[in-house]
Amino acid sequence: MRTRLALAPALAAALAAAPGARAQELQLTTVKLDKASDKTEPRIAVGPDDRRWVVTNGPDGAQVYGSRDGGLTFQRTRTDPQQREATIDTDIVAMHTGRLLASELDEAGLNFPSSYSDDGGGTWTETTGSTELADQDRQWFAVGPDDPTTHKPTVYLLYHNLGSGEVSHNMYVAKSTDGGETFGPPVPTTLPGDTAYADLQCADSGGPSSITVNPQGRIYVVFTTRASNVGGNDLGGCAATPLEFNIVNATRVWVATSPDGSPGSWQKSLAVDDSGTGQVVSMQLAYGALDNQGGFYVAYPESPKPYPDLGGAALKVVYQKPDAQGALADGKWSRPVVLTPASPSGDLGVTLVHILAGDPGKIVVADYEAQHLAQAGDTPVWYPHLVQSLDLLSAQPHVLDQQVAEIPAYRWTASEMMGICGAPTPVQGVENGTRCPRSTDVWGIALDGSCRVSVAWPTSAAKAGNGIVTGKLPQNGSPPGSTDGLPGANPGTFVTTQTGGPDLCSSPAGVPGGSPGEPFQAASGSQVAGCVDRLAPVSRFTRRVRATRRGVRLSGRSYDRACHSRRSKLTLRTINVAIARRLSAGRCRFLRGDGRFGAPVSCRRTTYLTATGRAQWRLTLRARLPHGRYVAWVRGVDASGNVERKARGHNLIRFSVR
Repeated sequence: MRTRLALAPALAAALAAAPGARAQELQLTTVKLDKASDKTEPRIAVGPDDRRWVVTNGPDGAQVYGSRDGGLTFQRTRTDPQQREATIDTDIVAMHTGRLLASELDEAGLNFPSSYSDDGGGTWTETTGSTELADQDRQWFAVGPDDPTTHKPTVYLLYHNLGSGEVSHNMYVAKSTDGGETFGPPVPTTLPGDTAYADLQCADSGGPSSITVNPQGRIYVVFTTRASNVGGNDLGGCAATPLEFNIVNATRVWVATSPDGSPGSWQKSLAVDDSGTGQVVSMQLAYGALDNQGGFYVAYPESPKPYPDLGGAALKVVYQKPDAQGALADGKWSRPVVLTPASPSGDLGVTLVHILAGDPGKIVVADYEAQHLAQAGDTPVWYPHLVQSLDLLSAQPHVLDQQVAEIPAYRWTASEMMGICGAPTPVQGVENGTRCPRSTDVWGIALDGSCRVSVAWPTSAAKAGNGIVTGKLPQNGSPPGSTDGLPGANPGTFVTTQTGGPDLCSSPAGVPGGSPGEPFQAASGSQVAGCVDRLAPVSRFTRRVRATRRGVRLSGRSYDRACHSRRSKLTLRTINVAIARRLSAGRCRFLRGDGRFGAPVSCRRTTYLTATGRAQWRLTLRARLPHGRYVAWVRGVDASGNVERKARGHNLIRFSVR
């Protein structure tokens, strides 16, 4: 894998003398989701028990996968979410209650059939309300604090209107106060008289980019637009040229905020404005994220040249510390921080950026970055990357840019990735948006309970078919953009999980609460006045292990000692169980979430599985257990990040399979 460490020149001598200051490479594992399609737009969330959940597409439509072994393996849920004619637009969030909410954009109704599950995808119940309207496009969910009346999580739905946007266009947010069971009426985030509203008109945006909520319930929505300069006057999106539809190469990035999502409460702040030069700053997305102290970040690609030449884009980030109420203001955004410089050749660069943050200044960006391969000629080949900085807010930040897999995603120019294929005429943008093939434009990105990143991403490597590639298709052969025939080409949807290297949070209290859109907050009762919890949970096996050659079942009880050894159930975060087949010389093979054993490793290199439940927990797994000696141990993790240690006679049990 290719790794680039970018350092300010003034720091070179200091780093040579201080090797410890050098950024560490991320340890990553990448797996392919079984029977998931390529050219998808997958999304990922992490539950309160640290289980990963991914929604993507396959032959059966929208499909959800779960991982109970930290991303080493993924299994499809027992049933699929409610859907009708699913497209590739999906989203999923996990709530502190353990509930999942998944959605797909329906081709028949142009709305969002959505459903929730309280049993890990065993059953799904369809959501009602404003998910069932018409002419809706590109949904995003975010989870806020519990509603004071229902005592269930507040969930927000962000989307924009598509075809009707030529008449009146907006970014809308609908609110659910019952954990996604019902959604109320959509509320526009811009109003006539707003500059952002004028920019959006004539459908002059490719859609929303992200939504997130802070612990006080303030909502942040990011979207991109174009502006127009006619005789020195900004006449909004309708005067921008060329006329564009569906795919809009934006020159501005806006962040709209509201304390509660109510009508008329939305304030807009212009985070990025390249309308004067015409440089493109979205390429479909300009993603936003909160850190655990309330700071807000926007990551975006910036083309060196104006439309239609998008090649060579740089990766940049701007930052603002909101006021005490969480509001943002114009003129207070930082100068752009360059994470990846523009490509001198003008034909490579970055695209499709997504960002998350932990502690202030600690961020990670997922994107595609291009390189040249001899087998591809002059056409760029795009690979997934993670770009991390642990001191973004310093005067001279360090940047680690790491390719996550030797699997090519697309073979296209940057302009072709964004659907630019029409002739240079006044209606070129309409042709681009309705007839030209293009790449998919949304990934999944989330932080786990260790504040490490996980990303879900697609490739385009099929020998036939189209997916998002529509319009000018060849009569035979691979679809446009396909990497078929290139080294490492592999059609499908993949998940990359960070398993080591620096994380984004200095303390467990800074870890997010379950999904990219859920607030940074510890579980209730994790702190007692005048006490800092430094005591780990206590766990016990309560019954004999039921193990046969067809599977294993364990159960037990756990409690957290919290402060002053007070027993608490509320502050338990997750219960993990490891099952190992004992070999010789201190070697073990650990059981994984797919029911198979991993390769022989030191018994200290433990693979844990997430149990169901916390105070009373169980782990049931179908697996082929060979004859032999086994050991299992359980550990609890509390909301303060205290991890239970192995203790023979307490949380360890031995058994045999005959």
